[in-house]
Amino acid sequence: MDKQQWLDDLANFIVEADLKTWAGNGLEVEPERKGYKELEYCRGEWRLRDSYTAYFRAPGMTTVYFKNKSAWTMAYGGTGQSEICDEIVKTTFEFLKETLRQVSVEMPFRGPREYIKGNWKYTFKLLKGDITDFLGKEEIYRNHYKIFTQTVLGGITIHKNTDGKRLYPWNF
Repeated sequence: MDKQQWLDDLANFIVEADLKTWAGNGLEVEPERKGYKELEYCRGEWRLRDSYTAYFRAPGMTTVYFKNKSAWTMAYGGTGQSEICDEIVKTTFEFLKETLRQVSVEMPFRGPREYIKGNWKYTFKLLKGDITDFLGKEEIYRNHYKIFTQTVLGGITIHKNTDGKRLYPWNF
């Protein structure tokens, strides 16, 4: 398959899957990792599994599989919910879910660069890279006070073929 077409298909699938998993209030599935909560969405040769642990500070990883091989991953974690804002954590996560439903194929990592609703504001800064290799930071503010932050990083996975050479996911 053509690399650019595969990357476009990947971005579209991530956006579609995000609307069917955590951000879309999808159902949890049996976790592959003890102590984690996991959600999954499948379509054709594509599968996305989101896996996270804990609550106030809930690091996790999203993995996209193509033809049953890992093809793309994104890890996320950080400070999470500010301790002094514990009483609004559920509201914060509802706002985060709403924000993540605004994801676009141009930047399918988390939410949009900025999303504002009332006294809530979400920002995502792509610090470097693109869908193949990236680093970014998301933050949530309420009344101009930062109450949530996470760092995200990820990109494509590169396997090896039977000759030990690079096997890119668009060549699976």
